[in-house]
Amino acid sequence: MPTALVNQVPYDFQSVETEFIADGTSFGIIEGLDKFDYKATINRTEFYGRSRLPLVVSEGDAKFEASIDIHRYWFNVVIAKSKELSIGLADLKMILAFSYFAKDTELVTDTLVGVRVNEIANSGQHGPDHQMVSIPLRVGNIYFAGIDVFGNRL
Repeated sequence: MPTALVNQVPYDFQSVETEFIADGTSFGIIEGLDKFDYKATINRTEFYGRSRLPLVVSEGDAKFEASIDIHRYWFNVVIAKSKELSIGLADLKMILAFSYFAKDTELVTDTLVGVRVNEIANSGQHGPDHQMVSIPLRVGNIYFAGIDVFGNRL
């Protein structure tokens, strides 16, 4: 049951579902997602005259970062799908959709587009924990609930 409140609505990590899409093909809902991070940063430039205060602040360029940690099983699914498409992992251009559910609310979906693999790190340890694959990503844009940081709609 969701416990954290976001705008008075209970959400938690267990309510997240993630879908991978590449070349128009869905890889399915990834159930083995252990961790995800994504963010948008606006790089603004300040212009100074003789004052210590900025005269003008530029509109700025967006920079996006993301990473996911998935169970090895789901990483194998991604490898198999990339083989089916005859596209190497480094050349896969994906869309990732993160959908959040909560009781008595509408579905919220954040969409990462133009996603490519930057690095693949495989790790595990002795014990009951799953073997995990960490994948830092290069992202073209992030749409938070269908709208990006500049107001463009998906």
